[in-house]
Amino acid sequence: MTFSQVDRLDLEAIPPVRAARWFQSTTCDSLLIFWLAVATFTASLVPEFIGFQTRFAFFAQEMLRHGPSFFPTTYGTPYPDYPAASTCLICLASLPFGRVTPFTTVLPTAVVSALILVVTYRIGAIHSRRWGLAAVLFSLFTFEFFSMSRSIPLDQYTSLATMLSFYLVYSSDCLARQGRFALLPFVWGLGFAFRGPIGLVIPAAVSCGCSLWNGHFRRTLLLGIVAAGTLALCVGGLLLAARTQAGEPFARRVLDEQVVGRLDDRGPGWTYYWHRSLTALAISYPLAIIVLGSRFREILRRRAETDRLLGGLAFCAVIVLVGMAIPAVKKTRYLLPIVPALSLVGSYVMVNAALETQLFRARRILLGICTHLPIVSVIAVGGFLLFALYRRPDWTVFSPVVLCLLIPLVFVARKLDRGWSGVPNRDMFLLAVGLVIFGILDVGIAEPVSYSFEETRSFVRQIETLYAKEPGTIVFWQVGPDAEDIKFMANWSEPIEPQFVTSLDVLREMRGTRYVIAKEETFRTLLPNEGWSLRVLARGTIGHRACAVFNLGESRERNSRAISHTATSVRR
Repeated sequence: MTFSQVDRLDLEAIPPVRAARWFQSTTCDSLLIFWLAVATFTASLVPEFIGFQTRFAFFAQEMLRHGPSFFPTTYGTPYPDYPAASTCLICLASLPFGRVTPFTTVLPTAVVSALILVVTYRIGAIHSRRWGLAAVLFSLFTFEFFSMSRSIPLDQYTSLATMLSFYLVYSSDCLARQGRFALLPFVWGLGFAFRGPIGLVIPAAVSCGCSLWNGHFRRTLLLGIVAAGTLALCVGGLLLAARTQAGEPFARRVLDEQVVGRLDDRGPGWTYYWHRSLTALAISYPLAIIVLGSRFREILRRRAETDRLLGGLAFCAVIVLVGMAIPAVKKTRYLLPIVPALSLVGSYVMVNAALETQLFRARRILLGICTHLPIVSVIAVGGFLLFALYRRPDWTVFSPVVLCLLIPLVFVARKLDRGWSGVPNRDMFLLAVGLVIFGILDVGIAEPVSYSFEETRSFVRQIETLYAKEPGTIVFWQVGPDAEDIKFMANWSEPIEPQFVTSLDVLREMRGTRYVIAKEETFRTLLPNEGWSLRVLARGTIGHRACAVFNLGESRERNSRAISHTATSVRR
């Protein structure tokens, strides 16, 4: 379907054969996008849990051992920040393997991200199959979306609920499917189940914003009332679940962590997201600004259906940006819900053949970047490989493979730019080449380098070897709980119960074999004194923190004094 057919789409007015072909083509495209995205997001994952993945991996490990619960637990204690829905999905994915692995922790997020791409495609495909495909490419070309889809951010569940809500509201008008409004409360409830109040408020606000933009004021009011009622029911259910699992004090903690605490903490100013998004959400965010600036008057007039869509997407993105600026806690991954909307707006430069001068230049610059990105990447990776050979040999593992993948793409991009001028949709293929380059660099270079700074497994394996020879007690001294210990425990192969000690006197009174883990700067303050000796067993890193494991024992002088005292007592 093209822009010139009808201003307001109604499939009932289209011949049945043509409508059937449209549904068939979009369904095939959706399935292809879904499976390719899942494969992309789960390919070549790092071999251990790193970063904030470790927390959710540890949640899932405890749930596998102790059974399902309303809230995830750490060391048997409920954790108030998140509902347990995402942890349950990780556990379900881990059951066939018998344990939690990096693949099973990322798989639910990969599936959700793939569904986001499918919904994004279907919004664009209402007008043009090309627009839907271009929006998918733009979403994947957005660094924050691509990297977070290969991790475990709960904000992707909010993104899916947000885009589903927009799709239901928008398609109900374009395709004359008014019954889809009945699905909105269920979508909002799912968002709440995975992300808490934020997972409901953002999709509900977007639904109301889309309805308001289309001029349905009474429907907007009705949606607001339904959203408020759904929020009240969900919050009541959340607090009831908290009381059931851990009592009234825990319910107050849940309310504070998920609602009140997010508003009280100090953080960046309200403009943080507006300028931070230029880099974190590139290329979608900058191109979306250019598109909106170029078509500002047409969007305000809302004469064409495409301008209605552009304006509705922009209006909803602004609602999310303003709404997320209210909480003091600000992180770029909180903006994931607006990435599909910005991708749909930004990809307009790839859709309309009769572009204004400014948009035409923007498209030429984008395609120029995609054309020259392969050769620039080959030179950069070659220099990176030479640097790694002399300074960081561990970085050279994937660099030759990356070079072998990049070199053929140099010739493909060159041919698409100049040689294969008659190829249909040549600009889309060129954009896809740039996306492939981006994915190869991220998976083959950026992630291994990041992993080398966050590695914990080698340190854990050292201690596991000592533990296997002589079992004892794992003790964290002035570490945690809920700090570096989570990274350590998530990568420990067997379930154990560590102890947490902050007092040196308590540490001295402990008996039996002890493997005491401390951060390096803390360990240096433990100089042998007062007749006690330190024996370092291993050194390594937990994440990016240098740590040491040691034993604390009595010195020879103290032992000899104790023996002498015992002998004197016996003679007496």
